[in-house]
Amino acid sequence: MTVGCPPLPSHSSNFCLFVLRSSTRPEVASIEAIEQDNHQCSQKAIVQARSSQVTRLTSIILAEDILTGQVLRCDAIVDLIHDVHIVSTTKELYLEDSPLQLKIQALDSEGNTFSTLAGLAFEWTIMKDPETNGFSDSHNALRILKFSESTYTPPSYILEMEKIARQGDIVLVSGMKTGSSKLKARIQESVYQNVPAAEVRLFILENIILNPAYDIYLLVGMSVQYKVQKIRQGKITELIMPSDQYELQLQNKTLSPGGDPAWAVAKLDQATSRVTALQRGQTNVFPSISMKGASKLPNGTIYVVDPGYLGFSIHPADRWVLETERLYEITVDVYDKSSNKVHLSDNLRIDVSWPKAYFKVLQSSPNGSYHHVKAIKEGHTIISASLTSVVDQDGGVHTLPVPVQNQQEVDIYVPIALSPSILTFPWQPKAGAYQYTIKAHGGSGNFSWSSSNQNVATVTVKGVMTTGNEIGVSIIRASDVQNSLHYGEMKVYVTEPSGMELTPCRVEARVGEILELPLKINGLMNEETSQMVTLSDCSHFDLVVEVENRGVFIPLQGRLKPTSDYCSGVRVKAEAQGYTALVVSYTHEHIHLSASITIAAHLPLKTVDPISAALVTLGSSKDIIFEGGPRPWVLEPSKFYRNISAEDSDNVGLSLLGPPTTRNPFQHWVRASCRALGEQVISLIIGNKPTVTNPFPAAEPAVLTLICASPSRFTLAPIYAEPEISLSCPFLHQNKQGVPVLKYRNPVLEMEVYDQQGRKFDNFSSLNIIWESTKYSLASIEADMPMELFSKNHGNGQNKMHGLQTVLVHNKPGAVTISATAAGYQHLHLAAAEVNKPYEPLTPVSSSVELILVDDVKVSPKEVTIYNHQAVKTELLIKEGSGYFLVNTSALNIAKVTYEEAQGVAVVYPLHPGSLSIMFHDLCLASTTLAKVEVHVSDIQVVSVGVVDKVEIGKKVTAYVRVLDASKKYFPAKYFPFMDLNLKAASPIISLKPLGEASDEYTAAFLVHGLAIGQTSLTAFATDRYGERINSAPQQIEVFPPFRLMPRKVTLLIGAVIQITSEGGPQPQSNIILSTSNINIASVNSSGLVTGVSLGNSTITGMVQAVNADTGKVVVVSQDKVEVEVIRLEAVRIHAPITRMKTGTQMPVYVMGITSNQAPFSFGNAVPGLTFHWSVTKRDVLDVKTRFSEASLQLSPQCNFAVDVYGKGKGRTGLKLVVKALDPSAWQFGHMVKELSDEIQIQVFEKLVILGVEVGQILMSPNSFFKVQTNRDRVAALIYHVLDGQDRVPVVQIDERGLLNSGSLIGLSTVQVISQEPFGINQTLTITIKVAPISYMRISMNPIFRTQNHEALLALPLGMTLTLTIYFHDSFGDTFHSQNSVLSFAVNRDDFVQVGKGASNNTLIIRTMNVGLSLLKVWNAENSIIADYVPLPVQHAIYPELRDIVKGDVLCLTSSLVNQEGLAGTWSSSSNSILQIDPKTGVAVARNSGTVTIYYEVHGLLKTYREVSINVPQKIVATHGSGMKTSLQGTLTSKVVVKIGHGSKNLKGECSPAQIEVVEEMRPQSSISCQLHFNNDIFDFPASEIFAAEPGFDVDSGHYTCSITMHRLADKQLKQLSMSKTAVVVTASVQSSHFSEWISAEVPFNPGFYANQTEIALNNHYTSSDVKIFGATEILENLVVKSGSPLVVAFEKERSYGLPSYVTYTVSLSDPRLASKGSLSTTLTISSTGTDQSITIPVTMFYVSDRPLSVRRKGPRDLFQHFLDSYQAMFFTLFALLAGMAVTVIGKCQGVLKHPPPYFFQSLCDFKLISSRLSEPSGITVLCRILKLANFDSYHPTQDFYLIVPPLSQWED
Repeated sequence: MTVGCPPLPSHSSNFCLFVLRSSTRPEVASIEAIEQDNHQCSQKAIVQARSSQVTRLTSIILAEDILTGQVLRCDAIVDLIHDVHIVSTTKELYLEDSPLQLKIQALDSEGNTFSTLAGLAFEWTIMKDPETNGFSDSHNALRILKFSESTYTPPSYILEMEKIARQGDIVLVSGMKTGSSKLKARIQESVYQNVPAAEVRLFILENIILNPAYDIYLLVGMSVQYKVQKIRQGKITELIMPSDQYELQLQNKTLSPGGDPAWAVAKLDQATSRVTALQRGQTNVFPSISMKGASKLPNGTIYVVDPGYLGFSIHPADRWVLETERLYEITVDVYDKSSNKVHLSDNLRIDVSWPKAYFKVLQSSPNGSYHHVKAIKEGHTIISASLTSVVDQDGGVHTLPVPVQNQQEVDIYVPIALSPSILTFPWQPKAGAYQYTIKAHGGSGNFSWSSSNQNVATVTVKGVMTTGNEIGVSIIRASDVQNSLHYGEMKVYVTEPSGMELTPCRVEARVGEILELPLKINGLMNEETSQMVTLSDCSHFDLVVEVENRGVFIPLQGRLKPTSDYCSGVRVKAEAQGYTALVVSYTHEHIHLSASITIAAHLPLKTVDPISAALVTLGSSKDIIFEGGPRPWVLEPSKFYRNISAEDSDNVGLSLLGPPTTRNPFQHWVRASCRALGEQVISLIIGNKPTVTNPFPAAEPAVLTLICASPSRFTLAPIYAEPEISLSCPFLHQNKQGVPVLKYRNPVLEMEVYDQQGRKFDNFSSLNIIWESTKYSLASIEADMPMELFSKNHGNGQNKMHGLQTVLVHNKPGAVTISATAAGYQHLHLAAAEVNKPYEPLTPVSSSVELILVDDVKVSPKEVTIYNHQAVKTELLIKEGSGYFLVNTSALNIAKVTYEEAQGVAVVYPLHPGSLSIMFHDLCLASTTLAKVEVHVSDIQVVSVGVVDKVEIGKKVTAYVRVLDASKKYFPAKYFPFMDLNLKAASPIISLKPLGEASDEYTAAFLVHGLAIGQTSLTAFATDRYGERINSAPQQIEVFPPFRLMPRKVTLLIGAVIQITSEGGPQPQSNIILSTSNINIASVNSSGLVTGVSLGNSTITGMVQAVNADTGKVVVVSQDKVEVEVIRLEAVRIHAPITRMKTGTQMPVYVMGITSNQAPFSFGNAVPGLTFHWSVTKRDVLDVKTRFSEASLQLSPQCNFAVDVYGKGKGRTGLKLVVKALDPSAWQFGHMVKELSDEIQIQVFEKLVILGVEVGQILMSPNSFFKVQTNRDRVAALIYHVLDGQDRVPVVQIDERGLLNSGSLIGLSTVQVISQEPFGINQTLTITIKVAPISYMRISMNPIFRTQNHEALLALPLGMTLTLTIYFHDSFGDTFHSQNSVLSFAVNRDDFVQVGKGASNNTLIIRTMNVGLSLLKVWNAENSIIADYVPLPVQHAIYPELRDIVKGDVLCLTSSLVNQEGLAGTWSSSSNSILQIDPKTGVAVARNSGTVTIYYEVHGLLKTYREVSINVPQKIVATHGSGMKTSLQGTLTSKVVVKIGHGSKNLKGECSPAQIEVVEEMRPQSSISCQLHFNNDIFDFPASEIFAAEPGFDVDSGHYTCSITMHRLADKQLKQLSMSKTAVVVTASVQSSHFSEWISAEVPFNPGFYANQTEIALNNHYTSSDVKIFGATEILENLVVKSGSPLVVAFEKERSYGLPSYVTYTVSLSDPRLASKGSLSTTLTISSTGTDQSITIPVTMFYVSDRPLSVRRKGPRDLFQHFLDSYQAMFFTLFALLAGMAVTVIGKCQGVLKHPPPYFFQSLCDFKLISSRLSEPSGITVLCRILKLANFDSYHPTQDFYLIVPPLSQWED
């Protein structure tokens, strides 16, 4: 062994050796033994380098084994370090992982490694990694740890060096963050300063986990999704892949033998981290990092293998022995041939066959590998599994060539149950006293038995339980050997007996029966809890039984075997009727137990009369007798009962007849009444109700049948003391059998009644029997001689009812039948029996007896018509009489009559036309009446034909021919052969065939068969006896083509609609009556629209009716049926004609159901509808557009059952469809799914082209024509050649005109076109002609719709005419230039669009007729598989929705359609008088009511329309809005909103600014007017003098308005308005319209306030004056009164808010002394904050000197002045004057007062104020006109003074 140590001057190196001897050179390396034993031997030693020389030195270390003497050698080499390296177990660290230990490895110059570097100091530094792409802080990703900071245990010298802050050859590093860092270590000793430092790059990585981390086995096509997870802070989190730092990669693929090197083993989808197996082999998957050099990342291996076999596993227990009603998890695993388990991905498909009788599958995984099941039935079964296919990501199914299959056998058992569940035994000191075999049910039958307490009970392997010697409980368990999880348990109790009782049981028995009295003995299980248990077996107890009355019961030997309810019991037998007490006792040592019970015996209950059944009629009754049964219970007799019942108590009336004591005590009488027909079992139950002592009482039933039936027959037999037979005439004995009776004796008939089975009725008294005689003149039944009823004993105590009836004869000879008929029931009997109503009426039943009397002769018929022909004869039937007659006629030479006695007939032969009577006289009887027959002999008068005037070709109808005589009566058909009657047609389009049978005896029938279509006539003719031919009137008849309904079969989704049309039938077509066989499945209307209602099948029948010209009846001449199937969509599929198409081509695809019948017609227009959502997986490959997108239509998802796909770029993509139901509750999808889906793959490939050269070809279908046209036609000479070789048949031919003609062959040909120019140059062109079959067709639309905002239309505009062009394509999507297809088309309904042929064969013309959705199908008539479906939704293009339009509405119409320049169209109306419309903007005003059509036309492009109905408004409402001004005076206005009709506003639609201007120009308000009036009639002026109302129309709000403006008011008007509270009523009206509801609006207003004075005059005598102000309350509350001078003040005196409202202010001088100082003029200003009104009243103050009256001057002036000086004198004088006159006085004072004094005017005003104040409460008005004063000294009256006072009759107080 060689030990290399570097020479160190300052420290030593250590090395461990074995048993030591010595060192040859101690100065180089010394050795010191450690851990020496007692013999100074050691297994270890320390080698120290002692040399300090800078050279290589060697010392030999020797060690000797002291036992064997063997010497070991070790060379210790001391040398210089030449190179150092950093050694690590890894270069990659994980964040938050344990620190990494790094160690220095030193080498000498020869490359030898030094054994130790202990004690050598190193400098460890972290450097910046130059390869970290410029991250400056990469050195921070790592840190160096001290060993003292960690849990690591380093060598001791390292810890010593760390204490002195030095680093040795070993360090710890840990990662701080992800990245890479470079760590450098350098020896610190100066001698080694030239030794290069050691470097190492460390990568710090996140702790990444690849999930799954184990090896994955996949099948080809299967996939597995990997997850990249990281561990941070002890938690696992998932990284979102792909990430910026990590990505998954596959590498190292290894192919299996035969693999394709061009293909990878697997492919990885970076977006989903899913790896999909492509071919057999193996590959590695791992996450890569962008960090260079990092490699320690998790990885996994994927093996792509072939499936080998399937395996099954089950949880819990992993045993295939199962138990019913248990849940199990069963997994099907896939293994390869090497038994490696294959990863079960979701796209795997394992089909598991579950026996449904044994398992209920609760949940299964989509791939079929996991199943949660429930075992439901016991038995042996097999589970089969089969690995069938793998589904790729695009939905493609890859089926395994050979499915991998396996089976698993399963045994299922019922749960184990032990019986009994509890056992209890009396304790015995000796073990084994009792044994019991426990029965185990269920399980496999092989059980393992165990006991929880062996001292209480033990159990053997066969389930035999044996009691032990201890008291207690033990649990016995039986476990299934085949599955230990399955077991059953029961309990065994061992206790001491403590109580005895007889358990509740039956204590009553019939005589001869045995009673079993069970006994229960209890034991005390727990003294502390007093828990009691019942012994399971006490049959070995010595029981003593004693009976009190030995004659009733006797005890029997033996004891009852123990059961689960009792442990034993005794048995007794009933010997005789009676009661007794029974006592059972048990005594053993200190235990004495006893129990007693009372028991009884009785005779059986039975019926006496009747024995088994009673037969009665409805309403009758029967008394039933019973005997025997239980007696009342002796301990509680009140519990005794007798219940009589019937099956249906409503049908039988039952009652008990008297208590048992009144009759035989052992008999019970019951009366049963019949209330309804039928058999009723009557049951009598006798017994006692349960009591404590009789818990299970005996109930003896006795039953019999009460048959309530209707009589079937009667028997009538006369009662004779001595029978006598007497006949009046001898022939009666020969011809008839009867009962002879005496003419003078009344016979008595005995009646018995029987039912259909021949049983005799017990009672039939309820029958209402009517006795009748066939000849009341001979015999009758009189009412005073009713039938007598009596009971007759038939033996055995059975009584039956009989009836006796006396018949009254009238002493007349002849044969008479007396009959008794039960025609009904007697109502009194039915009422008494309470018969149920309604009851089944009685079918009349009768019986008769024939009495031989003598009757007159009768002849039939009484009248007969005979055809006058020599070969005709008629027989008359003779009845009754003696048989000897004389025949006589009333006329000769008309008919010959002969009487044939043997047949009893008279034969009449016609001779000539005419009438006669034939009389028959009875030669044996003295007849009182004469038998007479009227006979008419006639020739042919009229021949008539009756036939339906229409018959379908190939069908047959019946024509009826009748012949009438001279009396217009029909000849019998038996005469037709003598008339040569026949029927002929005018043309051979029909055939006629006589029928042997006719509808009646007067008609001849002919079968009319339609042979050819057309019209003809029928004529019937007959020939009389003279050879003359009589013809009928011609009857027209039409033969029409077959009537057919189309389509023949209809398949509809629930809610879908299709229209049935007809072809053929009569022309013009008659009314077709359509009906459905089941309206709950499919409904049909008169237009043929069939709607699917609910799931099922129905038949639609169409009938063509015609009128029979002869009878006038409507008959069905032809009918056809259509089968309708209403379905739910179970699945959908995408119908794509091709799956490979060229780029730049387009193809229609549409939705189909699971069958070919489920086409878009079946579900495209269902209500509620379906929505169709299309998507592609690669939009750069394929584009999906709605149909007619080329015409700028963007159809809604409901119409997208058909779309166009466009090939955009090369590639393969998936086209997916999802169908959703708008209303899932309509159940339009099967299995209640919410959506259906389908997906197909479409390959788009690039078209082969020659770069830079445009080369084309002509595509033609077989047998088509194409005209080759060039730009040199008619200019140069053109020559056409087909260039195909001689050995090849060309697929086309071309003539000299360039007309190409393709044959039936397909392929390619080349055509050469040579143009010979007139200037001598020939041009040659070669064209490829391809003849191919048509693969699909495509429908395209024009013109292109243009809108204002370039937005696509959602539907076709109403009223437009469109052109549909059908293009044909080959299998690559190329469009045919020529084809010969004959197109057929159909729409699912024809009420929305009109479809017709276009100008060319491949065009259709569509005209939109009504709003709605139609579906169009176009197909090739020769190959219906080539078809296309498109939706045709039609909607209005004029907006808004015009509903509930009334006269006066303003419409702002819009349409988005414009022309190519973006200009809008023009508007027009079919009637401007109804709807006035502006042609440019579309503003319309409804001027009158009616229906009008609005047209919108884009010139040269389209014209659409919309119909609108303008109604007469039934309501007009005027509304005064809140916030209106309260004052209308002056220029202020108030607006009243007027609403016409029931709408919220009268403006329809959103108006543009231009339309708003037009609305103002059209003045819609000219149609309305506004009327005003006051809400009361107290004013003498109308509201129109105060207000002005102007109609208007507010475009912003869409309402009409009435603008109310108040005029300037006159004083009179202001005064009246301010003194009353009123409002103006606004009513609006529309011209020439009447409204059923007319609502006006009240507009409150305030006219302002009014003052009763316009001028105030104050003087020294009257220093104050009152001013009264009238107005509204709200104005008076805010009244402001201001004086213009401080010398005059105004204060409120009085305020009243009555009617009228007023405020009185007193105006006075501030100081009364101011009156004597001179005059003063100022103003009083009155205003209110509630209005802008203000009143200014002049106030004047002047001085008046005192002038005493002179007695001497008694002039008129002085007298009147004196009179006015007193207020009261003036007032009362005036009052007396007015009261005496009793009239209105108008006094004019001008002529009396020429020069009144100045204060006179003030007195007058004071008088006015005083009188007004006094009179206002009584409603009296006193008006005073104020005279204006010129000055204080002199005055000049400017106005007369008036007093206006009402009549005296209006005065009060």
